[in-house]
Order: sequence, then structure tokens, then C-alpha cells
Amino acid sequence: SVLGPRAAEVDVGERPASLPPPPPTTSHPPDASPTPALSPVPPRPGAPATARPPAANRPAVPQATPPAVPPPVRSTGVDPDSPAAPPDPLDVLRGEAEACRRCGLCETRTTVVFGEGPRRPRLVVVGEAPGADEDACGRPFVGKSGQLLTRMLLAIGLRREDVYICNVLKCRPPGNRPPAPGEAAACRPYLLEQLRLLAPELILVLGNPAVRAVLQTDRPISAIRGQLATSPEGYLTLPTFHPSFLLRNPAARKDVWLDLQLAAKTLGLVLPGARELPEGGDGNDRASSADEPSGE
Repeated sequence: SVLGPRAAEVDVGERPASLPPPPPTTSHPPDASPTPALSPVPPRPGAPATARPPAANRPAVPQATPPAVPPPVRSTGVDPDSPAAPPDPLDVLRGEAEACRRCGLCETRTTVVFGEGPRRPRLVVVGEAPGADEDACGRPFVGKSGQLLTRMLLAIGLRREDVYICNVLKCRPPGNRPPAPGEAAACRPYLLEQLRLLAPELILVLGNPAVRAVLQTDRPISAIRGQLATSPEGYLTLPTFHPSFLLRNPAARKDVWLDLQLAAKTLGLVLPGARELPEGGDGNDRASSADEPSGE
């Protein structure tokens, strides 16, 4: 055999056994361990810090939008969802009176003296007309007769602010003369509407002009004072002398004190212990009554 004697001994049908696969290759040289991860090296003392890229080159970091802060709540006492409250009819009437030009007194007045007091009074006091002091400040009964009226009310346990006070005329007649019939007729609708809106239990009517306007009678005050009477509109009234009359006639204080006691009894008031009407003032008060309504 060309192959020699050993070749003849090999069985042609036999095949060599499969060789085992080679071991897997690694990225590092044989017999070398993997390189551990390196920790960052702190900078040397005194070494310059690594410069950061300029802000323009850094990517923008989105910022969270802060929640909206609601404005502070200021309560007005009015429900914004409810309709606005209608104006007080008494205030509307006041506005109409202040713009009134029904008679010639609108040409000479300084202010319109409409009236003042609580919205639901038990007692309404109706006088004659504003005097000089009232025309100057726009409030009723603030002169000498007004000071006496305040003392009259206190004598039966009423403060001035407990009572609604007004006059038949809302404007001062020149020279404090008595109201002319046409002037009283022009102003009477305002007075009647005031009384309707106020709805008092009792009206204290002071002096002849007020009696004629409220009770529609020509009987003098001296004949009907101290007597309860019902007006044509159904209001309970009590006529008595005007305080300015008392300033000129102090002797009439006894009659007025009796009338005031009747008013207190009608309203169920307990008298505070007064035994007579307070003094109306000294001679200086009476001398100044020329600036007051006539109070006849």
C-alpha cells in the first residue's frame, strides 16, 4: 500500500469523533480580569473648576406653571346672583320733594326740609313749616322750638330719634309767615304719602296750619287740642299747641303737658316721673321766636 502498513489497518467505514467546540472568545486577553469601573477623580486643590457651557448653549429646563391664586374675597353683604334691592319709597319721595317746583317757595328756599326719623315710628310729629335754622341745615325742628320739642318728648319717655318729625311745608315761607293755602295744598300730597309709608300709631299735630292740613278742618287749635281725632285718611291724631307758641305763651305749657300725657297713654308709654312740662326757656328764647314758625 502506498500509505504504508498502518493505513491498511484503518477501517475505511469508520469516522473520527466530533471535536468539542472552542471556548467562547472574550474582549480581553486570556487570563486577564475585566477592568473595574473607575470612580470620578476629585479635582486637585487649587485646580480651576471645569467651565460649564454657556447658558445660551444649555438646553432649557421646562418650569412648572404655579397655580393661579384667587383674589381676596370682600363681602359686600349683597348676593351678586340676586337682583338689586329696590330703593326705599320714602327715599324716592324725598328726591321728588327736593326737586319740587309746585309753588313759588322753590324760588326762595335754601334747602328742602323733608323730615327725619325712624322708618317705622310709633309717633309722627307734624309741624307747620321750616324756620330759618331748618332752612339753613335741611333738618326739621332744630331751632328754639325744636329744642323745646325735644324736651317735650323726653318728658313722656321718648327720644327725638324714636320719633319721625316733619312739617306740612317742606320749604320755608319768606319771613316765617304762615303757609298760604295754595302752598299747603301743593305740599299736602307729600305729607300724605309720608304718613302712608310711615304708618304711625299716632300723629301729634302741632298748631293751626298743621291741623288744617292733616284734619281738613277750620276749627281753631284752641277748640280741638287735647282731643283724639281721626283724619280723613284714617290716622289717629292728637292736636296740640306748637312749641313756638309756648315760647311766646309759657302759660300754655300746662295744657300741652296734659296733651302729652294723653299721647303717652294712647301709646302705652310709662311716664318717666315728670310732673309737668319742662320750661320752654328764658326771655332770650322768647325774644328769638321771631325766627320760628308762627305756631298760631
